[in-house]
Amino acid sequence: MGIALLFISVLLFAYSMIFVQSGLIKRLWVTGSVILLAIIAVTLILNDTEHFGMKQVTEVQEFDLLANEKNSPTKKLVYKKLGNGQEKIYFYRTKRSGPAKLKKTDPMTTKVFVKRDPANKLTVAKNYWVYTNGWSKFYFAGGQPNHQFIDQRFTFHIDQSWQLSEYKK
Repeated sequence: MGIALLFISVLLFAYSMIFVQSGLIKRLWVTGSVILLAIIAVTLILNDTEHFGMKQVTEVQEFDLLANEKNSPTKKLVYKKLGNGQEKIYFYRTKRSGPAKLKKTDPMTTKVFVKRDPANKLTVAKNYWVYTNGWSKFYFAGGQPNHQFIDQRFTFHIDQSWQLSEYKK
């Protein structure tokens, strides 16, 4: 809708410059169409750069954490260092409705925290940009996609019996 209004305001400006007779009425039409054009352009640019008309929403999920190795007497949370060692990939298993499969974190989109507490669970918090209301979604329909992914945080809550160890090959 915003892009259509931008197009209409440009046509209105062109029409007032070409076909309206000189005088006060022409100046009012030109000024009004330029102000409308500027307002619409600024809102579209702000939506693209600053997520104008959108808000951040966080979705939080919790999963029971399982040991990486099925029949191991010790419970381990295993990680592998990347590059200079600041980035790590964590390997984990959770119990959902189906069989527990080994999964890994993505260091490009995920911040990982390990906390020692008796919960033995994984908390996943995902952040998204969503439109604040239906009007914003309608107005910026050609701009930012709704429910756009920002980032996610994994928090591993493990008790003292769990070992945090580096993957060695």
